[in-house]
Amino acid sequence: MMSGDTSNTECRPGDPETMVPKSANDILASVHLKERLVERNISEAEFDAAIKYGERTEGDVLDDGRKRWKISYKGITIITDYDMKVGITSWANPCFGFDLQKVPITDDLRKKNNEALAKMNEHDSWNSHAVIIIDQSGSMRKTDTTKGATRSDLVWLCLAVDYIGKRIVSGEASSMDFMSIVELGGSDRCILKHQPIDWILYNKVIDYLRSRLPKGPGRYIPAIDTAQQLLSINKSGKCALQLVFLTDGVPSDYGGQGLCKYEACNRIASLACRFGSRLTVGGFAVGSGELLVLEAMVKTAKEYNCRGFLMEASLRVEDLSSAFRSMSTFITKTKTTMTDFRTGKQRTYRDLIREPKSAIEVYIPSEESWKKFMNDASKLRVRRTYFDKYEYCWVYPEKVFEHRNAVGIAVRDYIFGEGKERAVRRVREVNRLGHFVGRPLVGKETLFKEDLKEKNAIAFHKNFCKVQQLASRFARKFNNILFSLPGIDDMRVPTIEFLNCWVMMYDDGDERKGLLVEKMLDHAKYKKWNSNAGYVRNKTSDLECKPPFRFKEPDISFTIQDIPQAFSHYTYLASRRKFLVCDLQGVLDEKSYYPKFELTDPAIHYKKKTTRIDFGRTDRGEEGIQDFLNNHTCSDLCRFVSRRWIVDPIEKKHCDL
Repeated sequence: MMSGDTSNTECRPGDPETMVPKSANDILASVHLKERLVERNISEAEFDAAIKYGERTEGDVLDDGRKRWKISYKGITIITDYDMKVGITSWANPCFGFDLQKVPITDDLRKKNNEALAKMNEHDSWNSHAVIIIDQSGSMRKTDTTKGATRSDLVWLCLAVDYIGKRIVSGEASSMDFMSIVELGGSDRCILKHQPIDWILYNKVIDYLRSRLPKGPGRYIPAIDTAQQLLSINKSGKCALQLVFLTDGVPSDYGGQGLCKYEACNRIASLACRFGSRLTVGGFAVGSGELLVLEAMVKTAKEYNCRGFLMEASLRVEDLSSAFRSMSTFITKTKTTMTDFRTGKQRTYRDLIREPKSAIEVYIPSEESWKKFMNDASKLRVRRTYFDKYEYCWVYPEKVFEHRNAVGIAVRDYIFGEGKERAVRRVREVNRLGHFVGRPLVGKETLFKEDLKEKNAIAFHKNFCKVQQLASRFARKFNNILFSLPGIDDMRVPTIEFLNCWVMMYDDGDERKGLLVEKMLDHAKYKKWNSNAGYVRNKTSDLECKPPFRFKEPDISFTIQDIPQAFSHYTYLASRRKFLVCDLQGVLDEKSYYPKFELTDPAIHYKKKTTRIDFGRTDRGEEGIQDFLNNHTCSDLCRFVSRRWIVDPIEKKHCDL
C-alpha cells in the first residue's frame, strides 16, 4: 500500500463516495504510530533498534570522501556516519502507517477523465482552475502533528480528502474544474498540470502522500513564477481562479524576507490586475508558520478586488481539515457569483485592467491613462441622459455637465472596483484646457461580455436606474416615518439616501459608449450593511460602540446599525410584500450638517417573477426575500416603522409584536 499506479486495483471494490473518509481526521485516528518528537530528536532505544534491525543502504559520499549509511526502520529514516555510531539526521517516511485506500477506477470514470482532457484546450469549457503551492522544504518533515504524522503528510492527506474528495462527493467540483500543484522547496516545479478534479486526481494525490519527500529550502519566487504561467494559459474570462500557498515557515529566497516580500507582491499584483474578482489568493500558515510575506501577498491581491484569505491552522488534523473545507468554499462562491441565475451558465469576464484601490486618491490630469472626450462647436461628443421611470423612457436634459466650466469628461483606462455585475472606474469633468473641474465621480459598466450584446450603449443601465429610483422613493417615505418619532433629532439620527445617477454617452472613435455616473464615495469608509444573498451585518462595528438613541414616547431605543436593516424590512412590508430592497452599501456620512447613509447599487428581490417587472440578475425573487427575513432580527425601530403593515399572526410573532 505504499506505492502504485493511480489506476491499479489495490483498492477494495465499492462506490467511490463511500470509500472517501468523512474527514482527514478519520484516517489519522487509525494510525498506530508512536508520537514522534521533532526532527533529529530520535530516542537512543530507537536509534539502537534501527542500527540492529533496519534496512541499510549506502548514503551520499561527502566531498572529503567520507561515506554515510542510510537506515530505514519502522517509518523513520536515519543517516549515520560510516561507523554507525553517530546519528547525523533523521526524518519520518511519507505516509507510514496510513490506511487510506485509493478509489477503483472504472471504465466509466476513465472515459469521463479522457473526455475532460480532450476538452482541455477548449478554455471556455473550464469552470475553475486552482493552483496549489505546497511547501515541500525540509521543515515539512517534522513529526509534531496529530499522531506523529509529518507536516507534509498532513497537508497531502487534507488536500486529498477534504479539498478534492469531499468536493466531488458534494457536487461542488466536476471534471471541468481543473487543478495544478507546484512544489515550494525541493524541485520548485509543477508536479501536476491542469488535471480534472475527479477520482483519478484523488488517487494521484494519495500517491504523492505516499511518495513525496520534503527536502531543500523553501523559495517563494520560483514557485510564484510557475503559478503565474499555469494561471495564464487559459485566456477565457469564464474560468474562476484560485492560487493558494500552504507553508510552515519563512521563505528561503535570496535577499531575505524584505526582498522576497517585494518581489512576491509585485508578481501577485501582475496577476491580480488582470483577473480581479474572479481570482482568489489565499495562504495557509501550517503550525507556527511565518505570516509576514503571506499577509502582504493577500493584502496586495485585495487591493485589486481579488478575494483573499489568510488562515493559521494548528498542527491538529481537525483544524487543518476544517481550513481545507473553508478554502474550497471560496472558489465555489466565485463560481456562483459568475453564474447567470437565469441560464445557469458561467458568464465571461471582460478583459479589463485594474488599478489598486490605494491609488484612487491620486489625480494627475496629464497621465496618459486618462482619455478625454470634449464637446465643441462642431460636434457634440458627450451627452447626458437619465431614465424616467414614470414616462418609461430616456430623457436628455439640456444641461450636460455638473460644473459650469465643464465641456467634457475624462475617463480612466483602469477600473478600481468590482461588484457582482459591474466594474467601476474614475471619471472627472474637464474644462476647455483639459483640467479637472468639479467633484470626483465614478463610472459604472458591465463586467461581463454577454452584456455587451445589448442593442445600444445605455440599455444595460436601465435596470440599475429603475432599482435606484424605486429605492430612493421608499427611502423618502422611510425617513418621514423615522422623523415622526417624538423628540427625534435630525442632526443626530442619519437618514437613508441613495445617490443620484445618470448615464454619460460619449463617442470613443467609431464606438458609442455609455457609463452610469454618480458621486464618488470614500472607499476607505465604504461598507455593506446587507447583501442580496441574505447577509445581514452583525453588530460588531465601531458604530455599536456609540450609545443608542432612546425615546420615552414611544418607549424604544435603537442604534445607528439598526437603521439600514429596518429600512430593508420596511420596504417589504410597505410594498405589501411584493418586493424587498437590500444589498445596502455605501458610506455613513456623520460630518455633514444632517448625517446620512449615502447608498448605491441596491438590489430588489421581487416576489413574483414576471416578464413585466425585471430588476436584473441580482433579483433572487422570493428566495432572496426569505434569506433576508431568516437572518434579520427586528429592532425597536424596525417594529415601530413596520407596525401598521403587520396583521398576520405568524409575522407578528416574527417581529415580536
